[in-house]
Amino acid sequence: MTEAPTRDTIESRRIAEGTFYDFKREVDLDKKYPGGAKSAKERFIDDVVAFLNGEGGHLIIGVEEADGVWDKFVPMSGDREKICNRYLQVIQSTIVPLPTKVNIVPIDVPGGFVLDVQVPPHWRKPYQNAMSGAFYVRAGARNRVLTVPEIREHFADFERMETDLTRLFDVFRRDLLAEDNLSSVKLLSPGPMGSLSFRSDNEDAGPRLLFGILPRQHYDRSRPRYDPSKLSQPAVAAFNGGWYPRLRGCGGGFEAASTHERLFVATDWHILGWVKHPFDFTRERPDMAAFRENLGRFIASISDFLLEARVVGPFAITLAIENLDEMEEWPRPGMANEVGDSRPSVMESLADPRLIDDFVAQVRSVLYG
Repeated sequence: MTEAPTRDTIESRRIAEGTFYDFKREVDLDKKYPGGAKSAKERFIDDVVAFLNGEGGHLIIGVEEADGVWDKFVPMSGDREKICNRYLQVIQSTIVPLPTKVNIVPIDVPGGFVLDVQVPPHWRKPYQNAMSGAFYVRAGARNRVLTVPEIREHFADFERMETDLTRLFDVFRRDLLAEDNLSSVKLLSPGPMGSLSFRSDNEDAGPRLLFGILPRQHYDRSRPRYDPSKLSQPAVAAFNGGWYPRLRGCGGGFEAASTHERLFVATDWHILGWVKHPFDFTRERPDMAAFRENLGRFIASISDFLLEARVVGPFAITLAIENLDEMEEWPRPGMANEVGDSRPSVMESLADPRLIDDFVAQVRSVLYG
């Protein structure tokens, strides 16, 4: 993203309106215009949407411009945090999908402050003004309406991610889950998360958590292929405690595996894996709080692993649990054998708590009715 503006860069006219900067004298979120014209709030959202559908930028509120550069400040006063939160709440409630990285920062100027609405590059395009249904993109110092083919192209990108992950996931379930296909079976190393919960009962019976992740960089031909020998590799937390050992080479990528877990990272950055026996039992009932904690920590660890390698969103992700009818500790006649989305979710960030909460809610519904 471009350099964040300061009082000095604004007053010295080193930044000017264009693809990455826009000056607004004021934005009164409560102001209405006669004759059915767009409200000030709707126009403000149009501007933010345009940056979201472009390459990001800065919308600076409280600057009067002349010929695209600073002329004078029109400073604000009052509770800065409250004012910033009001603008951010409007952005988050009137743009779809939810933009996750927008930030609002006050800049001190004589007589008060102006606001820098920071819009980093977002990848989950197209973004839409939910008030009007409009799609805009920043084009130079102006906004323009996205064409229908452009809108379709953006949606096609996500449909392709969903389709490709579904295909990879189906092949994985069919061909890679068999133990004889594991090329490097190693015990997971104990770590600060505690000891591993190995079972003494039938290793092959019981439920199994399956996961698949496909990042945008899967399609980026300029991105280096994944090779743990050339990248700093943080540890990835195992689902039931401990850590995965260093990933070892196998067909099409690298993996860490034990009799209870497998993590596969392909050279083109898609991730697949499974975890046997994902449930702890409290008072002879599946412990959903422990499941939520383990799954959240596990996905957060994978997110950190990808961030370290600068692999960013959006991500297509699939979570599923199969063989629920083999869970002898929790027999419920008529309970579904499997739970999970048949269609992958597309998320800006793996750290989005909605991803975990939605899946846990599905699992709880199947287990407890």
